[in-house]
Amino acid sequence: MLKAVPMSERPVGSRMDSVFESGCRDPLEEAQKPRANAAFVVLARNSELDGVLSSIRSLERHFNQWFNYPWIFLNDEVFTDEFKDEVKAATSGKVRFGTVPAVRWHVPAENDDPLFFSEAIEEQGDRGIMYGSMPAYHRMCRFYSGYFFDHYLVRKLDWYWRVEPDVDFFCDITYDPFKEMEAHNKKYGFTIMIKELINTVPNLFRTTVAYAKKNDIKLPDSWSLFSKDLEIARGTNDHLYRDVKDKDQFWKKLQGRVPLYRAMRWSDTNEDGIDSHSLKVLADYTNGGGLTNVPADRFDNLEYNLCHFWSNFEIGRTDLFQSKQYRDYFHFLEESNGFFVERWGDAPIHSLALGMFLNQSEIHYFRDIGYRHSTLEHCPANSINQRPYSEGPRYRHGYSKQEEDYWLKFDSPPSDKDIGTGCRCRCPDDHQEIENSGSSCVSLWAMMSDDERTPKKALDLDRIESEAVNLYEKYLSKHPENGEEWALSGDDIKRLEQFTV
Repeated sequence: MLKAVPMSERPVGSRMDSVFESGCRDPLEEAQKPRANAAFVVLARNSELDGVLSSIRSLERHFNQWFNYPWIFLNDEVFTDEFKDEVKAATSGKVRFGTVPAVRWHVPAENDDPLFFSEAIEEQGDRGIMYGSMPAYHRMCRFYSGYFFDHYLVRKLDWYWRVEPDVDFFCDITYDPFKEMEAHNKKYGFTIMIKELINTVPNLFRTTVAYAKKNDIKLPDSWSLFSKDLEIARGTNDHLYRDVKDKDQFWKKLQGRVPLYRAMRWSDTNEDGIDSHSLKVLADYTNGGGLTNVPADRFDNLEYNLCHFWSNFEIGRTDLFQSKQYRDYFHFLEESNGFFVERWGDAPIHSLALGMFLNQSEIHYFRDIGYRHSTLEHCPANSINQRPYSEGPRYRHGYSKQEEDYWLKFDSPPSDKDIGTGCRCRCPDDHQEIENSGSSCVSLWAMMSDDERTPKKALDLDRIESEAVNLYEKYLSKHPENGEEWALSGDDIKRLEQFTV
């Protein structure tokens, strides 16, 4: 379907979530409004100065030249004077620099059990896990997962916008994302949603589900963005059906078990006589032939679909991650040693936490923001609602005249008026849209937020099993010696499917 109609050519929006503005506003007028208590936050090394300056130039040109939000830079070492001077010269807002305390940067096992730590890291390198052999990468993911929000420069903010070194923005953002999120009761925003590499997080999902069960967390609708609910039917015997993958397998297994239920009903009522087929099925079951083998990759009838928000771009409320419920979740993960025994990233951790603690309506897809990090990029089509470019009074002119001329020649809006959302976007000539990739989860986001979507219902297993036994007994009344030939008809299944919970 994605080949026939690429995701980027489909409208994505509903009453639950849509772009805050399709096209351009007047940023000079928008900039007259009050600012949020927010800042850009960058974690970088001194050696990444060039990449940091590239990101600053891009974001200042496409957004901050009008809104002048402050920048916060964090490092596990002291920033050099060169780094500070270069950054200050490139930004239109205030700049602050901070150092991450060693106790927040290093994994406790590095001191408590250094051999265990080093062997776990080396073993991941031997298995070829991406970044698994890099201790600094594990430290970074752990810091972003649990302590980033506690840094004294960040914790007093209401909002943060995470920025990585060496990223590009392709569209002008002519409204204030922080204020729009406040106005629409949004708490987290993303631009790219993709699948994680399974060998980096083999036990993260089951650890998370264990935490949710231990704390009796009622999972909201956003949980379905990250979890395949394998529960087809719900009832007293639902644990016996956890090895089925779809409804066809469910009906086949139910049909095979109905004679067993008939025999059990007979034994409970002490009725005279029982058909031979039911007795045979009962004998097979008591000899172990009917026992269920639950697949090892499932946990509590759930399975991780590997989707997550790519957190190298995220706009969120700091109090969401400063809350007791998130802190408790992080410390539960910390105790499992997954931050170094495995290569858990902050992106899937943030995402699974959002799936536990937020409704989907509190999450926003910034589809109108064009963005590139590494080899993945999102660049929307332009809206028909465009405005001429107007320079901000505090613009630092990080780009040359040739580069400025390049951005003024933005892409033409598509003929389909419902598709375009961007403001003065110019996509790269070799652009490969991540929305159209098989690794993207945006199609799931669109489906889950669709206005016409109806919540999934489980089959009422107790009612269905009872009705199926009645159908079997009705068949036996006419064919008492041919129980093994009984089967559910298409009409039978259609009627039984109406029983849901």
